[in-house]
Amino acid sequence: MNRLRQVRKQKEITLKEVAEDTGISEQVLSYYENEKREPKKETWIKLADYYCVPVAYLMGLPDGLIRYIDRLGNMTFESLQDVIIQWGYERNIVNAKNTHKQFMKVSEELGELAEGINKDNQGQIKDSLGDILVTLIILSKDLDVDLLDCLKGAYGVIKDRTGKTINGVFVKESDLHE
Repeated sequence: MNRLRQVRKQKEITLKEVAEDTGISEQVLSYYENEKREPKKETWIKLADYYCVPVAYLMGLPDGLIRYIDRLGNMTFESLQDVIIQWGYERNIVNAKNTHKQFMKVSEELGELAEGINKDNQGQIKDSLGDILVTLIILSKDLDVDLLDCLKGAYGVIKDRTGKTINGVFVKESDLHE
């Protein structure tokens, strides 16, 4: 028995929201949840990515996977980053030769975020932000750069920065006098 309905309910998402966010009709999703139709491999992956759970868990495979998903719920950013990188290796996405393609993927996800913001679609916004983080983690691995070091370095630069917020945008003190 698959866990499609269970996971959707746990995440407090309606069938309509899933349909809008994934492009899969409500009727087809209902067939999947009621096991009247079996999703294709690509659809399992799409839904697992959407719900942020392993495909095997979503398909209803054994208890060891339940413990795995429970562990994911308590992961630090660092361990989640490691799992994402492993996921990328398993799918042959992490590859320094594909850096330009991965950068384009980051840009594509930024476009989807812009669309979600413009349409005030919270599901799309959350999905896009998650996808942006995943694509940045993989890009940083392709570039052999530690993303957490980059983040720490950026915070080190901004933490004592002074300035003023003008029309919702923070302007550095040094830029205010130009």
